[in-house]
Amino acid sequence: MKPGFPQFFVCALVLGAAVRGLVCAQEFQITKLDPAGELTFQGIARAMAYKMEWSSAPGKGEWYREGLGLVEMPVGGAGERMVRFQPRPAPCFYRVVATLGPEGFAFIPAGTFRMGDSFSEGHPVERPVHSVTVRSFYLQARETTKEEWDEVHAWGLASGYAFGGQGAAKAANHPIYDVTWYDVVKWCNARSEKEGRLPCYYVDASFAAVYRSGEVDITNDRVLWTANGYRLPTEAEWEMAARGGLEGKRYPWGDVITHLQANYWSSTTYSYDTSSTRGYHPLYASGSKPYTSPVGSFTPNSYGLYDMTGNVWEWCWDWFGNYSSAAVNDPRGVFSGSSRILRGGAWEVFSAREARVTYRAGSVPSFRSNIVGFRQARGR
Repeated sequence: MKPGFPQFFVCALVLGAAVRGLVCAQEFQITKLDPAGELTFQGIARAMAYKMEWSSAPGKGEWYREGLGLVEMPVGGAGERMVRFQPRPAPCFYRVVATLGPEGFAFIPAGTFRMGDSFSEGHPVERPVHSVTVRSFYLQARETTKEEWDEVHAWGLASGYAFGGQGAAKAANHPIYDVTWYDVVKWCNARSEKEGRLPCYYVDASFAAVYRSGEVDITNDRVLWTANGYRLPTEAEWEMAARGGLEGKRYPWGDVITHLQANYWSSTTYSYDTSSTRGYHPLYASGSKPYTSPVGSFTPNSYGLYDMTGNVWEWCWDWFGNYSSAAVNDPRGVFSGSSRILRGGAWEVFSAREARVTYRAGSVPSFRSNIVGFRQARGR
């Protein structure tokens, strides 16, 4: 070690958000430490906050945050991130401590993005492009599976819930499908109650009657947005999360798509569909339909989210309505309508155009199909 080069501690300490008194621990990696004061570490999709600390004698003395010149550290996603700090006199050990969100969810940091089709190549309902600010939230890293659905569905049936169907899937680790918007919303409430959380959806504006049965067209004023339970993402939350921090791109990873990146129907119709294989995904088009893939089969976006393109369409909260050119904060869609928003594309004959992050589809909330599933959101 060169004289004056600060020693560093490759930290394996991650403090989790307290859940019933439990604290989680998980290893992660400091990948680079520049003696001039630049540290690079591998982020965690679940992390909602990071802290950098130093010690002159780890294991014997205290860890400190003061004296590093840091105000905050970037969060959001599992990729590598860099921070600049004021080095302490050598020898000195450093560590990064992360506060984790709920298991199975990615933390989506608050931010502002440009929502809509900046290429002007989609349907008119994808425009005008407009500025949207969204507060931080959690989004399920993978689409909800049959295994997850069955556990909560059975609990709900035994606890006063009434669903219109059982749901189906190719396998336990594939996305649930054949579920209506109504049943998905009730299922989210059931999971919330099963885990002792406050449900989000109610049939009255006073939030006294939890939505547990029937086909009720819940409106924005019947949603307890501050609840700690599970819910569907709003359309704006979904698009912001799908983009993964990328501005003005067609997909969560860039501007072209192939079967290496998503389970979708490929064709020569669009120049940005550059897949070497066409039609259904060759790895999953076997047996009987549907040709879904196990959740998480492809590389996640920079927020740690899988299958935001392809596999199954995902129900969102909003009624289908037109965009405005005005900047908006935490939009929740129009107050009423006839169709609920679907996002993300699917395995079936929906092309690269429908798989774009700005593509807007919708259907009546009683619709069920082997191309439609969902993923859950949660507030902080």
